[in-house]
Amino acid sequence: MRYGYYVRTELNYPKISELTKRAEGMGFESAHVNDHLIGFDEKQDKKEPYLEALMLMSALAVETKKIKLGHIVLCNSFRNPAYLAKMISTLDHISNGRALLWLGAGWYEEEYKAYSIPFSNGKQRVDELEESLTIYKKLFTEDSTDFKGKFWTLENNRNYPKPVQKPYPQIVLGTTGKRMTEIACREADGINLPYVKPDDLPKSIEVIKGHLTKYKRDPNTFEISYFGVINIVKDQEELDKLVQTIIERAPEDKKPTKEDILRNQFIGFPEDIKEKMDTLENVGIDKMVIAVRKSETIDDPLKLFVDKIM
Repeated sequence: MRYGYYVRTELNYPKISELTKRAEGMGFESAHVNDHLIGFDEKQDKKEPYLEALMLMSALAVETKKIKLGHIVLCNSFRNPAYLAKMISTLDHISNGRALLWLGAGWYEEEYKAYSIPFSNGKQRVDELEESLTIYKKLFTEDSTDFKGKFWTLENNRNYPKPVQKPYPQIVLGTTGKRMTEIACREADGINLPYVKPDDLPKSIEVIKGHLTKYKRDPNTFEISYFGVINIVKDQEELDKLVQTIIERAPEDKKPTKEDILRNQFIGFPEDIKEKMDTLENVGIDKMVIAVRKSETIDDPLKLFVDKIM
């Protein structure tokens, strides 16, 4: 199992930088931030400092040496795809070949409204993403690109310098959607499955492998990754308290049972979480992108994860 770390658990740049360099030193393969422009508070009144995701990664590229730099995931709606191809090419040069291009179709309507970005229906957003994938690949590899699609038209686009990585940085789609999954298996280098219940993963991976066979893709070169949060506890009292909090915070019509939480969330003692990680690897997960939550009883849960689980 390979591991990436979600470094936007912190929101200000000095702490994000410190966490990223720490993750690099601990042996994580990649660092990731989400691509959001505003926070998620229900009242829409918090002033959360959401730094722009690509500028943030450019800064981290200068402060690191070997960790790969990506997102979880970039919103395809926020940037013209030709311009994003230029940005990713630039990040790949700044980082000397460590950029990742992980993409999603977008979902958070509030930030579309806040930034005057048209929030089209789900089908169109996926249509746009599908067309964008063609543009990214062309601009990463062709000397000059002319392109006329449903959403974008390019005339004599000359994207230089090309990315350091050949033929281009890894393209991964973050999704659990039926159509997006098929597009990923046909066009991308991998898929990231966010917050899927471990109970449901065998079915998800069966579907992915079916699509890979359909499109004659080599499953050994297609990366299946998972995104989730880790809660390590010190004793049974802390575990019971954490489970009860999760139940209380859940909507009335979606209250999970204690058994479901313990089976399908990464909560527990190090040996419990290690067992779940091993199970995911056996099912077919190649990489985990994680965040380890802070603890009131464990001084350094991230170090404990690295020492006992990773």
